[in-house]
Amino acid sequence: MKETSDTISELAARAFDVIRPAPGNDKPYAIERVFRESVKAVKEFGPLNISRQDAIDAVAGRVGKVPERSEQVYRVPHEDSTVGGTYDERVERYAEFFVDEVLIGMFDGKPSQLKRRSNNLADGFYAATLRLQREQFENDAEDNDDQ
Repeated sequence: MKETSDTISELAARAFDVIRPAPGNDKPYAIERVFRESVKAVKEFGPLNISRQDAIDAVAGRVGKVPERSEQVYRVPHEDSTVGGTYDERVERYAEFFVDEVLIGMFDGKPSQLKRRSNNLADGFYAATLRLQREQFENDAEDNDDQ
């Protein structure tokens, strides 16, 4: 199995560029929501071997609908994105990284192995997202000081 290195931090950064927890919502479920939905998307294929593209489509489809299904998170507007592109392009970018680096890279494409380790990975995703929120808050405060 591959080391996580900065994989979870990068995954959180890509998620943060697409969907963020609603302001003031620091509940772990809201913060981990994108990651947990990604795990569910591939897990629901069951014991079948899932193709890379099917996995990407499943993750992108499920993650893309998260803001419409929950008031705990919101879509990041295009102008607030660090990489740019449409919402759907950024969702796809996240999904590709999740599938290539997490599902395939860390777990050889085996959703059951990913599921077994998902709580530990969710903890890392949570911490990385909190760090990103803190940095965003500090950047916003600096921008307001400059005005």
